[in-house]
Amino acid sequence: MSSVSARISAVALVIAALCPPQAATAFGLRFGPFRLSLPVPHYRYHGRRIVRSEPAARLARTEPGEPAGPVASEPTESGSPSLLYPVLAWPSLYDNIFWPRTAEPWTFGYENIFAQAFAKYSPQRAAAFCPYRVSTDEVVMRIARETMPTAAQKPLLQQLATALGQANGYLIKSCPSEIPARPVARLQLMENQIDAMIMALDIVRPRLQAFEQALDDKQRGRLNGPPPATNGVIPVCQLSAGSVNAPLAQLEQAVQPTDAQRPALAAVQDAFNRAAAALDANCSSAMPPTALARLEAIETRLDASWRAVLTIQVALANFQTQLSDEQNSRFNALEIASTH
Repeated sequence: MSSVSARISAVALVIAALCPPQAATAFGLRFGPFRLSLPVPHYRYHGRRIVRSEPAARLARTEPGEPAGPVASEPTESGSPSLLYPVLAWPSLYDNIFWPRTAEPWTFGYENIFAQAFAKYSPQRAAAFCPYRVSTDEVVMRIARETMPTAAQKPLLQQLATALGQANGYLIKSCPSEIPARPVARLQLMENQIDAMIMALDIVRPRLQAFEQALDDKQRGRLNGPPPATNGVIPVCQLSAGSVNAPLAQLEQAVQPTDAQRPALAAVQDAFNRAAAALDANCSSAMPPTALARLEAIETRLDASWRAVLTIQVALANFQTQLSDEQNSRFNALEIASTH
C-alpha cells in the first residue's frame, strides 16, 4: 500500500505543479479495484502511466492520416530504442545483475528520453525492434558453473531460469506494434514500457532471492562476484549542465515562443531540471555487493526514470496547449540530438 500511496503522491504533485487550475477536469486513478479522482486537465491514470483522454489504442497505433509504410531502421542518433522497446536492454540488465561492469551508461537516462521521444522513427509497424526471445540458457549455465548447486539447490535454480524466461516473455508481449509519431504520445508509451521493465524484474526478484538464500557462503560469494571497487570514479550517469539544458534550448529554437508563452516555457524548464535532479539522485558509482541488491537498485533507478518521464511528459503536454497550430507542427517535427 505504501508503494501505491507513493505513486498517487508522485502523480498528484506533478499534475499540481504543472497544470493550470482553470483547465482542470476529472482525473481517474485506478489501482486494482480502487479508483480515486483528482482535478487535472484531460488526463487519466492507469498503473504508473498518465495518458491524454483519448482512445487508449492510439498509444500504440499510427496517428490518423499517417500513411502506412515499411518498418524504419534504428536512427543512429538515438541508438537502440530501449525506452520504447525495453526488451532490447534486457541482456544488458542480466550483466548488470550478475556480472556488473563499471562505468556502464544507464540506458533509461535523461538524454535518451529526449533522443527517443524526439527522433525520426517511422510511426508505422516496428515489430522488427522486438523480433525474438532472448535466450536465458547461457545465463543459467554460467550461474550453474559458478555456484555448482547441489541436488537440493538445482530446483531453485530451475525456478530462477523459469522466472527469467517468463520476464523476457512478458517484455516481448509488452512490445508496441508501432511507434507513435508525436513526442508526447511517445513519452506516454515510455511510461508504460518502463513500468513493464519493473514488472519483469518483479517476476525475477523472489526466485533470485530464494536461490541466493539457499546457497552457502562460498557459493553466494561466487554468485555475487568480487567486492565492488570504490575508486571514486565519476559515474557515467551523472548529468552535466550542458546535457540538462540542451533539450530546452533546442525546443525553444524550434517553437520560437512569444512573450506570452514564456511563463509556460519556464514551467517546462523547471520540469526538465526536476527530472534531471531525480535521475542524478539515483546515479552512483557504487555497485551494490550482491546480485539481489543490484536487481533492486536497478528497479529503483527505473522508478526514477519513470518519474522523470512522467514529469517531462506532463510539462510538454501542458506547454503544447499554449502553442499555435504552426508552433505545434514545429514541436512535433523537432528532433532533439544527444550532446554526446
